[in-house]
Amino acid sequence: MTDPNEKEKKDSYLAVRTVIELIKCHDVFEDTMARHFARFGLSQPKFNALMQLRQAGEQGLALSELGERMFVSRANITGLIDRMEKDDLVVREVDRRDRRVFRAKLTPKATNLLEIILPVHLAFTQETMSGLTIDEKELFLSLLQRLREGME
Repeated sequence: MTDPNEKEKKDSYLAVRTVIELIKCHDVFEDTMARHFARFGLSQPKFNALMQLRQAGEQGLALSELGERMFVSRANITGLIDRMEKDDLVVREVDRRDRRVFRAKLTPKATNLLEIILPVHLAFTQETMSGLTIDEKELFLSLLQRLREGME
């Protein structure tokens, strides 16, 4: 394949096929994760918020910071926290230093739920990725990071 035209055609074809496969994989992954988290009465965004709040510790996170960490809008994070508060997974408190700021913190129910979920989630994640060897996972991770950086 020394013809530059053929190389360009193949590159275009492979670019389109790669995007299609990424989208298909994402869709299957989303469905798989939705079913996984539904077993615990959660959604992916709720789980992500719980993990961010767990990582933040006792002080919790300002809703704006939680939204930034999760890459969601202010309106979306407010709705998510409303639903999580209704499920007794988080409490919303006024920040002691700035009364205009609300912080979200985990409830004991959420902490207990995470203790149950995390070992199951780790095993599920390992099973989900079991089709790849360790070397393939490292390569795939590296390629995904390069792809993301190229798009940013």
